[in-house]
Amino acid sequence: MKFFDSNCCLGKLSVPLPGYIESAKELTSIMEKAGVDEALICFTLAKEYSPTIGNQKLLEEIGEYQNLYPCWTILPHHTGEMPSANKLVKEMIAKHVFAARIFPKTHNWTLSEWSTGHLLTALEERRIPLFIDIEETDWSQVYSLCSNHPALPVVLTRAPFRFSRQIYALLAETSNLYIDISFFQLHCGIEDICEKFGANRLLFGTAVPHFTPAPSVMAVKYSGISEENKEKIAGANLHHLLKSVLKS
Repeated sequence: MKFFDSNCCLGKLSVPLPGYIESAKELTSIMEKAGVDEALICFTLAKEYSPTIGNQKLLEEIGEYQNLYPCWTILPHHTGEMPSANKLVKEMIAKHVFAARIFPKTHNWTLSEWSTGHLLTALEERRIPLFIDIEETDWSQVYSLCSNHPALPVVLTRAPFRFSRQIYALLAETSNLYIDISFFQLHCGIEDICEKFGANRLLFGTAVPHFTPAPSVMAVKYSGISEENKEKIAGANLHHLLKSVLKS
C-alpha cells in the first residue's frame, strides 16, 4: 500500500531539538527507510517566525520533489500580514498549495467567527483541508469550527488516545472532522473508529520529526481491518481530500 504522511514538519527550530530535519533531502531519506511514499509538509519557520516567509521558503525547499506537497500556515488578514481570504485562497490554488494549517494559540488570534469567518468560508468554498493541533484550540472550538463550516475538511492533529471520549463525541456529531493517527495510539483504536465511524475519518500521519514514522506505519499495516480500509487510511483518504480542492 502507498503511505501518504498528512502530518510532517520540515525546517530548523528556534530551539533546536534532537532529530529535527532541516532539508527535504534528509526528509525523503527518512521517508524511504520507513516506507512512506509521499508527505504533506508544513515549515517550522512559518510557525515560529513568519507564515509568509515560511510558506515561501517551503515552496523553495520542496519544489524539486514530486512526492512532497506544501501545506501553508495561514492567518486572518486583519493585520495585513496576509492578503484577504479570497486572494489568499486564489494564491494557494495558483501555487498548487491544497492544504492549510493554523496555529491560533501560538500566533495569538481567535477562531471566533467575527475574526476568522471570512478565512474559513474561503477555505470551505474550495474544500481546502484545514489542519489544527488540539493544543492550539479546545474541543468546543473544534465543534464550532466543524458545525459552522460543514463543507470544510478539518483535520485534528496531535490528539492523543487519552482524549478518546472527546474525539468519539466529535466524530459522532460532525461529518467533516478527520483524525491524524500519529498521536492516536489507542489499543485497537483504529479498528474501533473504522467500525463506528468508517475508515474515511482517519488519516495516516507520522508527526516527523518529533516522532519516528515507524509506529504509525506499523499501526496501519498490522491493524485488524480490511486491506481496502488500510489503503484508505494509508493514503487514499488524503489524496481524495486534496483532489477535491481541484474539483470544487
